[in-house]
Amino acid sequence: MDISLRRPEDHNELERLIRTTANAKQRDRYRAIQLAIDGEQTANIQRALARSRGFVQRWCYIYRDHGLDAVRPRQQTARPTTLPPEHHQ
Repeated sequence: MDISLRRPEDHNELERLIRTTANAKQRDRYRAIQLAIDGEQTANIQRALARSRGFVQRWCYIYRDHGLDAVRPRQQTARPTTLPPEHHQ
């Protein structure tokens, strides 16, 4: 996998995100990208993170093509509740 830094500040930002992200799946996305940038092979990243090849490649290619902002989690939109307000408790 040929992944390189899109911006020089991404290296420090990835390290910060890996240290501060509580969600394990999101943290693994950042770690996969960092390992790919460091030149690790896909199989080695898979073993290190215990994730599938598709997971590793998907997130590394998203970073390669769109940058770090595309890897960040998006706000989930939820369907409005159908429960009437008087029944909320």
